[in-house]
Amino acid sequence: MTQHSLRRILEPELATRQPSRFIRSDPNGHYWFDPSGCWWTDAEEVVLLSKSACAARRAGNAPAAIASYERLLAYYDQGFLPEEVYHDAFAPFRAAHERGHEEALLQLLRLHRQTGHLYEALTCAMRILDRDPYSEEAATTVVEIHLQQGSLTGAVAQLEQSVGLLQEDLGVPPSPELRALWERVRRAR
Repeated sequence: MTQHSLRRILEPELATRQPSRFIRSDPNGHYWFDPSGCWWTDAEEVVLLSKSACAARRAGNAPAAIASYERLLAYYDQGFLPEEVYHDAFAPFRAAHERGHEEALLQLLRLHRQTGHLYEALTCAMRILDRDPYSEEAATTVVEIHLQQGSLTGAVAQLEQSVGLLQEDLGVPPSPELRALWERVRRAR
């Protein structure tokens, strides 16, 4: 019964008595998974998409890089294993997953800014700030896009929030870039 259930889960389209591509058995009733079968994992897909996104970005092919990063982020957005299951065993993989997610978001943000896709850049920056409210690059992007769109109120609100978080939560003074941006906003008033 277990073998039948496995066959139905792994290959729902399999006809009765048709041999499985994944499960092998012998006349004694023993069965095993065939490692030479056609296996696919999202982890492999993530590696391939990451490599293709980086290669397209280095080659200057922004549309291909953007498409690859967006597909890559669709995998990252699905998350990882639940926190309760084998927390310690998977901690390094979760950390690598988070770093990869953050890097893909930053690269996509930079590509959208480079290609002048303001709405997409703003959306990406907001996604980054949802994950990391201390990201100066994302906050700066939001402020600059608000300025480009003529929304001085939006620019001031984002700048005040970002500088406040850095100073109050982390005790970090604004970077020279943020101070320069603050001056640009003051002059625009």
